[in-house]
Amino acid sequence: MLKSRRRVALGITAAASVASMIALATPAQAISPPLWPAAGRIPSGCASTTVSLGATDYQYTFTDTADPAILDLSFGGKTTIVVPPAGVTSDLRVRVRDLCSGTLGVVIGLKRNGAPIILSESLPNAPANVFDGWWAEAPATYRPSDSGYYTVPWGGTTHRWDSFLLDGDFKLVSKVDNSSGPNGAQVGAWSLKRIYVLNATTLTPSAPASVRKGRIAKATAVLKYATNAGYVADAGAKVSVQTKVGTGKWLTNATLTTNASGVASYSFVVNATTSVRFIHVTTLSGKYTNGAISAIKVVKKI
Repeated sequence: MLKSRRRVALGITAAASVASMIALATPAQAISPPLWPAAGRIPSGCASTTVSLGATDYQYTFTDTADPAILDLSFGGKTTIVVPPAGVTSDLRVRVRDLCSGTLGVVIGLKRNGAPIILSESLPNAPANVFDGWWAEAPATYRPSDSGYYTVPWGGTTHRWDSFLLDGDFKLVSKVDNSSGPNGAQVGAWSLKRIYVLNATTLTPSAPASVRKGRIAKATAVLKYATNAGYVADAGAKVSVQTKVGTGKWLTNATLTTNASGVASYSFVVNATTSVRFIHVTTLSGKYTNGAISAIKVVKKI
């Protein structure tokens, strides 16, 4: 996915200005948001407000000079997406707020596993609410080879209008489009936020249906994780085993390491009918695997 999709701006030097890149943020295929709410809207956070008297009512001129603020990022509203071999279609998006005139365009830098993969990327899909909404990439298919953590280290934004005139009901009369472009790149707490693409996992248990009292039962589980070619054994992974006697509580008995075939084994003495299950916790490094809880196997005492 990354080779075909991550195509933008790698040829732009690090010295390129945000102003030169922001022009990429409003391509022809971008979704056009409403110009202004038909019912009117009272702006806030503007640089200044001027009041004048029109033919029959007050009029308000608002001046917007600030760059919209980036607040958050996600994959389609989620901090984590889990991908099987066939992949999952999602988009990376950032939440941007400008409560005065709204946001005109957004560009971002992008890292995967701490390494830059895009110098600058325009986000073509504008939200319906350009005053506080999520700007998004074109949807793309993420596959297991894209697993890892993603960060947006910087962003560039620009407001829509330098100034605009509203009537007494705060409906739009006229506007002056942005002529200055963005002031520069911005960073924030979101610059360090990690969002994840995790490989799907399967955890398949087996255990004898019944064992005589006092005898040993052996339960096993096979852990596999998604790759582009299919599910493969997850060797060297951690798997916990839990047991429950009758209707009692689940107890963690051991944390096991899977062998080369992805198998974890646990043996226990059967003194009563016992339920067994295996748990693999989410791994946010290495193979970037999603957590899994196996089906429950019941070993009946006979």
